[in-house]
Formats: sequence, C-alpha cells, structure tokens
Amino acid sequence: MRLISVNLPESYLEVLEILVADGKFPNRSEAIRVGIRDLIKTEYLIEEKIQRNYNKYIEPEIKNTSVDNLVAEEN
Repeated sequence: MRLISVNLPESYLEVLEILVADGKFPNRSEAIRVGIRDLIKTEYLIEEKIQRNYNKYIEPEIKNTSVDNLVAEEN
C-alpha cells in the first residue's frame, strides 16, 4: 500500500472519528479505504452496465439504421 496525503473538510473528519468510535471501522484510514473502494466499485459497475447496454441495444440499432431512415424520422 502507498501512503498519500488528502485534505478533508473538518466535518468529514468528525464523522470519520464517530464511525471509528462506534466501532464501525478500526481507524480513519480503513474507513477512507472502504469508502474509496465502494465508490470505485459503484462507478465501475455503472460504467460497465452502460457499456453493456450500449453494445447490446444501441450499437445494433445504429448498424441497422440507414441515413435515409434517420432523415425521414427528422421530418
């Protein structure tokens, strides 16, 4: 693991301290790691689902649509 420095608002630190004091996390670093891990997983999964739906539904529709059909739909 690498050590990095992060600036956080005081209110974030206060909440982190509460989470640690309540026993939800062993320390602030672990709470921050879990938060970042969950954010990365969520963002990755959303992007993956969007791409999968694009590939499944949108891309074939684009390939099967002629320019003439697009122009006709506009009018």
